[in-house]
Amino acid sequence: MNSHIGLIALYSMRFAMRTGGGIIFIMVLLTVGFSIASLFISPVESLLTKSGVSSAETVAETYRMISTSDTIKGAVAWITGADQAQSTYLITEKPALLSAILLFLLMFIPYTTCLGAFNQTAGDIGNRGFRYLLLRTERRNIFFGRFLGAVSFTVISSIFTMAVVALYLQFKVGIYPGLAIWLWSSQGLLAILALSLPYAALCAWFSAALDSAFGSLAICLLVTGFTVLLITLFQSVGTVSLNMKPGDLNWLQRLTPWGWKYELLSGKIETRSLAYLAMAGFTGLFLWLGLRTFEKRDL
Repeated sequence: MNSHIGLIALYSMRFAMRTGGGIIFIMVLLTVGFSIASLFISPVESLLTKSGVSSAETVAETYRMISTSDTIKGAVAWITGADQAQSTYLITEKPALLSAILLFLLMFIPYTTCLGAFNQTAGDIGNRGFRYLLLRTERRNIFFGRFLGAVSFTVISSIFTMAVVALYLQFKVGIYPGLAIWLWSSQGLLAILALSLPYAALCAWFSAALDSAFGSLAICLLVTGFTVLLITLFQSVGTVSLNMKPGDLNWLQRLTPWGWKYELLSGKIETRSLAYLAMAGFTGLFLWLGLRTFEKRDL
């Protein structure tokens, strides 16, 4: 890696940790992560408390109830749009509580990523801060350095969030083996980071196109949310108006990173690999568009 890119990425990451925007991003990510975890863990803790936390029979019964519940299987299938085999994989072969937490986290990661990566270059473009930096390095070094700095900041925050959740599940709840929790947490963390990449790249593109940090944030959040809403609405209307079967227009979701998020947790290696390749493809496309924009615009 170019030494200039690494240096810019390092200082960009350090600067992000000290800014108001960076602190807000950390607070939002931790709040979302811990709130989702509490949503699923608290009922189990209440059940264990009523019967006695130290009761081995209660722990075993709780684990069996969660793993075999048709309601939970149906909810997982509805959320992910997956088949019965994938639902069974998530709640029977893997720690069910952790699977539920990961599924909901993946729904919020695109938006939290936008909060952490929206101001990669827009602020400095607006105040003409790059004119001094351009005397010492090239535009592409600035662009990729700022992108890697934003990604590194997201990685550190995500690792901390998942580590806290995994530790709490292992030592406080105690209904799953520690090794199973950490292995599944690691795979979930990789899925979270893979989903973050294309949205960080999308932010890099819009940040390079605009000269306002607030404008970049607004556009990133709007495009992220409106695209999902528009495709979902078109699917619903198209299915009825064109007399299609439910699911015939699901391929439209694959036009965005959002449509691949749950495949990142698939039990099938080929499905999971394809999802990771899709994330890499979207990231490469958005970075190319962003670099193209950044190199042509007036700084």
